[in-house]
Amino acid sequence: MSHPIRAAVAACLATLAVAPALSSPSHEQGDSSRGGSRDFTVQFGGCAEYVGTGPLPLAHAQSFVKAPYAAADDGQGQATLVVRAAQCRSVAVDGGRAAPGIVAHIGVVITPPDGTGAINNFTIAYATNSARLAQRLERAGLPVLLDADLVYEVSPNPPVGSSELYVEVSPERGAGWSVLGSVNAAALFSTPFLANWWASTPQGKLKMATDIPLITFKPAQATVSTRRATPLGQLLQANGYGSFGARAIDFNVRGEFEVGTMTVTVR
Repeated sequence: MSHPIRAAVAACLATLAVAPALSSPSHEQGDSSRGGSRDFTVQFGGCAEYVGTGPLPLAHAQSFVKAPYAAADDGQGQATLVVRAAQCRSVAVDGGRAAPGIVAHIGVVITPPDGTGAINNFTIAYATNSARLAQRLERAGLPVLLDADLVYEVSPNPPVGSSELYVEVSPERGAGWSVLGSVNAAALFSTPFLANWWASTPQGKLKMATDIPLITFKPAQATVSTRRATPLGQLLQANGYGSFGARAIDFNVRGEFEVGTMTVTVR
């Protein structure tokens, strides 16, 4: 099984020549000044995240990925599910006042649309407890689940040895999901990272490029649960992933980073 995140960070570590290209989306930022009010940036500070990936049937996954995007083949005829949730001490949207915030999203790894990024994902679902972030993303054309009670919980926190991880997305409107597992305090490696999340919207191709100058990855393990009627449940074709006899998330990490910038553009 080819793991996109593992392969991406390995490439970053293997050659210093790659890292600057991945960590500086300057050409996208230059274009954003011509994109009007739909384009904006978000500054993240003091963040911890969980990321898990696992295989999906390629043709089935492609049915959830809207044109012109294409689900990436992992080399064994499978697509790759991505589950991510992040909690930050500071989230500043479009130059506004910073406040604590949480995001949680589900995606499918796609072939890079513009040749940038350590990983590129098509967005299946996106949730946040930040009303300001939800408002700006919706203006850009992305359907967002606003969840004031979005939970990202690590006990104890910061992790000491192995700590319990719990994420719960339960918006008033729309379908939610949950993540249950553990995160570990032992560092694996640190690297720059650029993650691109894409969506097809009425306004055009939406790109959320999160540039992290330095992120430290640590071990984690988790399962995901949801109702079958949700977009995630339909994608998984099950109530869970890694539970109830379903396929297992086979690559899990906790990421920690002090600063990151998400640049949102619509073209």
